[in-house]
Amino acid sequence: MTRHWIRQIESVRSHLLSMGTHAEAQVSEATRALHDLDRDRAAEVIADDDQLDEMDVELEEECLHSIALFQPVASDLRLIVSSMSVGHELERIGDLAVNIAESVVRLRDGGTTTSQIVLPECLRQANHQAVEMLRKSLDAFVDRDALTCRELIYQDRELDRLHREVFQWLKEGIATNPSDLDWMIEITGISKHIERIADHVTNIAEIVIYWVEGEIVRHRHLADDNEGTAP
Repeated sequence: MTRHWIRQIESVRSHLLSMGTHAEAQVSEATRALHDLDRDRAAEVIADDDQLDEMDVELEEECLHSIALFQPVASDLRLIVSSMSVGHELERIGDLAVNIAESVVRLRDGGTTTSQIVLPECLRQANHQAVEMLRKSLDAFVDRDALTCRELIYQDRELDRLHREVFQWLKEGIATNPSDLDWMIEITGISKHIERIADHVTNIAEIVIYWVEGEIVRHRHLADDNEGTAP
């Protein structure tokens, strides 16, 4: 392995980790804005969205340049392709953080007082778990930790369960307090964004497994679920 290629790999990894740090910050800030119903913090998340988009484009260009210039093979090629794929997932996670922030703005601008809006505990749990999953997936990329990635794939099921609990909360809320319908629907939409963040983290975990082990595990856990529920 030449020194030029080693420097190129480190450049790609550094770029991707910068993206990961930024995406994690976006999700964390959107989370804080949601818990505090902080309109100003939410507006900052929205305003900062373009930076992650630009980083994704730059990373893709760097990865394509690496393939064209060095023509890597085997694990080195998997690293470059995986880095590009993870970058796309992080960009989408950033978009979902913006969606959460936009919901916070709508909640604050919708005429409902903050004392009326009570976040369901299942949403708080889902939010916390999604942030933790994202952090673990980025650490797993750095550490080449396929085992943690496999655990994250199954942890996603817990996020799905919590999202279903939010829908149950919505149904019960509509029945008892129909005047709260607007803000409760907004909260349910936020839950969907959180659940989608966890889905993208799962994608990152699958990509890391592919990079480290050369095994494609995408959709395999769905097949396992079907087998487990078959009569």
